[in-house]
This record gives sequence, structure tokens and C-alpha cells, in this order.
Amino acid sequence: MTLRAVTLLIISLLTLENCLAEQFSKFFVDFFVDTKTQADKVTYPYFYNGDRTLVKSGWQPINLKNKNRIVIVCADSLESVTKEDAVDVAITNGVNLSGVKHHFSKQGQAWKLNNSRGIPSTEYADKGFMTFIERFSTDVDFQKKNIIFPLPEKTVQISADGKETQSGSKLHMPRTWAPVGFIGQTTQICSFVQTGEDANNRRIVIFENGEKSLSYNFISIRGNWFLIEIERYTR
Repeated sequence: MTLRAVTLLIISLLTLENCLAEQFSKFFVDFFVDTKTQADKVTYPYFYNGDRTLVKSGWQPINLKNKNRIVIVCADSLESVTKEDAVDVAITNGVNLSGVKHHFSKQGQAWKLNNSRGIPSTEYADKGFMTFIERFSTDVDFQKKNIIFPLPEKTVQISADGKETQSGSKLHMPRTWAPVGFIGQTTQICSFVQTGEDANNRRIVIFENGEKSLSYNFISIRGNWFLIEIERYTR
């Protein structure tokens, strides 16, 4: 077998492995939407702040304040963490950056929750962006100054097999812009951003009733964050 053939075989195997691997975002959203099946997605013993659950029958479901609207912050892309063997997700109540960090790991091709612990705000991995989002959500003038207009909004069609195809677009202008906010009394922010991750882009992806609904895409320019694109998903 030639070197080229071996290289192509390795690439094919890696591609197949990535295709077989369970998407982390789907696992994560399903974990909190369908709490009845959570116990099957946990490794035991499970530890939370020193307390432990030894067996599946002792599992107590973890609930979000609003499982019908899950807000996720990620760097790069929503699925960039799928290729990792382990992922930490910090869930906080709005801008109160203290919360709970959940540690997930890949078991074969599937994901499992390993342990959880409360964290103070000093341990939050993405303070700079969240400080920006707090002001962006509450200060209309600041929000407009931190949007690059004309702002494109794409309509993305998701097929039954998960393929995404752009089906339309429009442009938002300053005069007609309707302010958006990501901070609210029932909003919990689920951060996929890992400690030490320094990507200069962020996405806020909103899942409604378990389905991906909206994506707000931000970029950092000279240390300042700007909203540069919206994606709206339909089925």
C-alpha cells in the first residue's frame, strides 16, 4: 500500500470516527430537556461538591430554570468541543458568574456526566465576554455601537438528516434595529468556553424546545466585541 493510500485511509477513519461521535451540543440539550433519561447519561459514582450518588437508582435529576429556552455561549463553533475527550460547562444565572461547573467526558462515542461542583465568579472562564454581554443586553445605545451595520441575518434550513442550507437573508440597519437581550430572570447561560481558550469570536446559540433556533455571532476587534451576524434556523 502506498503512502498516499495509507494517508487517505487514516483520513477516512478519522472522518468516520468524527461522524460516529455524538455531537456534544445535542447530548447537552437532550440531557436537560429530557430529564427522565438523565440517569442513563451519568457515570457512577457521581460526585457533587463532595456528595456522591453511587448507583443509577439514586439519581436526582438536574433541572434548568427554563429547559424550553437554553442559551449556550461557545467559541469558534457550537461543535468545536465535540472533538475533545472532556468538556467543562459552567452554568450561571445571568451575569452572576458564580454557578455550577459540570464535567462531561466521552465514553466511546457517547458523552457522560462525570461530576459537578459549585464555582465562585473568580473561576469563570469567560468573564470579559460576559461583562460585555451584560451591558449589551441592558444598554440600547451601547448595543447599537457594538453592532457592525448593515447586519446580515441568514435564514438556514435544517433538513431531516441535519444538513444546513441557507434559504434566505436580510440586512438590519440602525434605524430599524430592535434591541435584543440575553440576560433575564429565567435565563441561565451555559458556557462551552474552556479555561484558557482565547478565540476572538463567540457565538450565542439559543435552543427553543430542544431545537436550535438562533445564533448571534460576535467577533473581537482590538479588544472590543461586536455583533456581526445572526443566523435563524428553520425546519
